[in-house]
Amino acid sequence: MDRIEATQFTGLLERGITILQTAIAAFLVVLLVLGVVNLGIVIGRSILVRDVTDTTATLSLVRSSIDIVLYLFVIVELYQTVVAYVEAQSVVMAVIHAGLIAVVRQIITFKPDDYGPTEAITIAGVYVVLLLGLLIGFWVVHREIDEAAE
Repeated sequence: MDRIEATQFTGLLERGITILQTAIAAFLVVLLVLGVVNLGIVIGRSILVRDVTDTTATLSLVRSSIDIVLYLFVIVELYQTVVAYVEAQSVVMAVIHAGLIAVVRQIITFKPDDYGPTEAITIAGVYVVLLLGLLIGFWVVHREIDEAAE
């Protein structure tokens, strides 16, 4: 295979990758729409079926709604990451945002009662380490962006 054929072949591969990335972005949009519809159904059903004065039911609704909304934010961040790849932009900030949202979601939905004392403390410690690492990365990247803007 000579150099011209190799260049044409790699160009074809690049176009294929771009098409696949665009398809993934479209799939994420479909997931986002389905997630918003699901959120509306969960809230609508809860309002119609449950007594809003029942604190347990209300807290369950709030918890499940927050869980769904945070999933939707992760999907949005993943979409932005894919779009940044397609447009050949930096994806570091989008990845950090998606990671922060995912870890915060895990922390919010964490139920220590589902684990033994040692497991619960270990899992909580892992969440703290992940959150701190992502926050430090977030701070460093924002600092670099601010310094570059000056």
